[in-house]
Amino acid sequence: MMKWLAVMLLVAVSGCSTSNNGLNSNLTHSNELVSAVGYASISEQNGRTQEEKSLRAMRASKLDAYRELSEQIYGLRISATTSLSNQQLGPETTDGAVDGIIRGAKVIRSYPVGDNYVTEMELNLGLMERMKQHGEVFHVPNNQQVMF
Repeated sequence: MMKWLAVMLLVAVSGCSTSNNGLNSNLTHSNELVSAVGYASISEQNGRTQEEKSLRAMRASKLDAYRELSEQIYGLRISATTSLSNQQLGPETTDGAVDGIIRGAKVIRSYPVGDNYVTEMELNLGLMERMKQHGEVFHVPNNQQVMF
């Protein structure tokens, strides 16, 4: 009886470990997972053959899913302007941008639906935090301003 109790206590105590960042090392909480879906039109892609267009749409839908993950984690920067001239509303513009580093995301499924390619991705936030400690981030210059 005493041995059984000691074994049960040992099992209970060994299951209570946490990682350095305070997140449980195994995936037990659904709020540690972030999901995203990316879409891309196949017919709108540049390419000589249907296979090339499909491949480009597959890659574009994956990038769209990464963008969606970035929006969920880092937020979306909105810039809006409105002009007023002679008490009349003039042109209005609204731009959105997202910037972030995503590490450890997994493609769950990637498949065509009609003329679109769909990519479903999932990210474990605890894994991403642990991966941040193992690599440097370098700024990649971009001369194009990307707005959604």
